[in-house]
Amino acid sequence: MRRGPLFMILAGLLFTVMLGLVKVAREELSALEVVCWRSVTALPLSFVLARRAGIAVKSRRTLLVRCVLGFGAVFGFFTAAKGLTMAQLSLVSKLQPILIAVLAPLALGVSEKSDKSVWVVLGLGLAGSALLLSPDLSSGSIYGLLALFAAVSSAGAHVAVRALGKTDNPFALVFWFQLFLCVAAVAAFVATERTLLPLPPAHLWWTLVGVGVSTTLAQLAMTRAYQLDKASTVAAASYAGPLFAVVGDILFFAAWPDAWALGGGALIVLAGAWLVFSPRQAP
Repeated sequence: MRRGPLFMILAGLLFTVMLGLVKVAREELSALEVVCWRSVTALPLSFVLARRAGIAVKSRRTLLVRCVLGFGAVFGFFTAAKGLTMAQLSLVSKLQPILIAVLAPLALGVSEKSDKSVWVVLGLGLAGSALLLSPDLSSGSIYGLLALFAAVSSAGAHVAVRALGKTDNPFALVFWFQLFLCVAAVAAFVATERTLLPLPPAHLWWTLVGVGVSTTLAQLAMTRAYQLDKASTVAAASYAGPLFAVVGDILFFAAWPDAWALGGGALIVLAGAWLVFSPRQAP
């Protein structure tokens, strides 16, 4: 059993929890405010975890690239969350694994070249996602374009995470990313709104704490996944995300899947099982 894809599936579940909480917060807060409070609430936990493991980072340039692209991805997804359902967001984001499969060998070398089986999994996962979510897809809107921008930025960030995972520990990487997000988001808010960041409504505090905790744990699981396996293989495991998104829509937003969705879910489960239980080839 391959642990890299399993960690990515766990990360997908945690990111879906985060996304559901973000949708609740976005009813009353701007995208930048949610990004700010996400980082503020995530920093204490990520710092405690990183301090015990050490916060020094060797590849600072790569870390900066990861942080800048990650900020673009987070801002894009959080902005798009206001106008798209969880399922729609999840489908647009599923372009990311294909982009990673293309970018990783170019950026990191031939050792990251995808096996043919991974491309089959990517195809199954994308087809399953389309079937799962197609009744509600409306990615032609500005929110859809923002989600697409976020997917491209996220793909680049994940390739950088794969590179960083070869030299640095995941706790330090998550801490520095959260710190960068916090500073960048607060600076962007002050620059655009011409005012200091206001406190959120009291009834949203626990929602924002949930965003911070779930995103920290998701980032740790994702970073660990990229340490354990090829970027394209790990990214393909993220196709479990739409399944979690549909479950989230059912539990929290009363949106039930149809027969097409069930068929798409079956394809995704098949692709995920193939990926997790396939033998890992020697580098």
